[in-house]
Amino acid sequence: MKKLIVLATLAALPAAAMADVVISGNLAVGITNTKTSGTGSVTTEDRTSGEIKFAGKEDLGNGLKSIWQIATKINLADSRDETAAEENAWGTRESFVGLQGDFGTVKLGNIYNLPTSGQLAIFEDLSATFDSAIYDTGTRVNNSVAYVTPSIAGFTATVQHSFGKSKDAEAAKEYAQTLSLAYEGEGFGVSYDGRRAKDATLDKTAKLHELNANVSLDALNLVAGYAHAKAANGDKRSGYGLSASYAMGNLTPKIGFWKEGDKKEADGDKIDDGHKAYAVGVEYALSKRTRAGAQISKVNYDADSTPSVRRAMVYLGTKF
Repeated sequence: MKKLIVLATLAALPAAAMADVVISGNLAVGITNTKTSGTGSVTTEDRTSGEIKFAGKEDLGNGLKSIWQIATKINLADSRDETAAEENAWGTRESFVGLQGDFGTVKLGNIYNLPTSGQLAIFEDLSATFDSAIYDTGTRVNNSVAYVTPSIAGFTATVQHSFGKSKDAEAAKEYAQTLSLAYEGEGFGVSYDGRRAKDATLDKTAKLHELNANVSLDALNLVAGYAHAKAANGDKRSGYGLSASYAMGNLTPKIGFWKEGDKKEADGDKIDDGHKAYAVGVEYALSKRTRAGAQISKVNYDADSTPSVRRAMVYLGTKF
């Protein structure tokens, strides 16, 4: 009976109310075996991808459109866990309202603050960069406004400002700004993301810079990435990496590498805490929407006292 009531209600809604709304998602779960040198291994099941998205737009006339999006992280493997329940909360991914026209796009809401970041992360999960403290650290930031220019001869720019973590007076002091520049050519692209964020406790600014470049040569796709970070306390760290994939029909082998340098403290001391990470895997397209795959990643730390970590995974996912 409840289903009939819902269907009848939807059928009664005006057609315009249901127009231009797109529902999409990406759901996947993997089984992972983690082995730390000197200890035994642990096998777990967890989300590798998980998001459901509602998006829409309305034509306001004269080339102007209103746009909106609500995206939510979904953890199918552990949705009843208290932590996972918080992750599954409504609108935890990029969610916004905005305007779009010949001038570009303006968005307000919970916005990903490094728009072109993370291109090295080509694996389903646990790419070679997964243990990095500096690469792809751009998260979705609340209380943000973003402006994206229209594409001009392949160039686009994004400027963002976050008003702080909340309306609380102290937290609001932790504002942040982002500048992103990108160029897309025929078979290649380059991008830069730069972010500065105020640390209210230290009353200083942390900075992060990331460069990415990608080249597509028929079935072969190559990505190079670099990141440099300066913490609010003056500590610095850099890293670089490469990844590659090659599509052979439904089968796509992948490899990845990342080297993270040692931390250089503000007083000049160097901390031996860098690492090298490797990843190799293969994905098989069961259909246009459904995929299955396997991958292995390993992290070797520079410090002899820090044990290496190896993770092996098999996964199944689908998009809609």
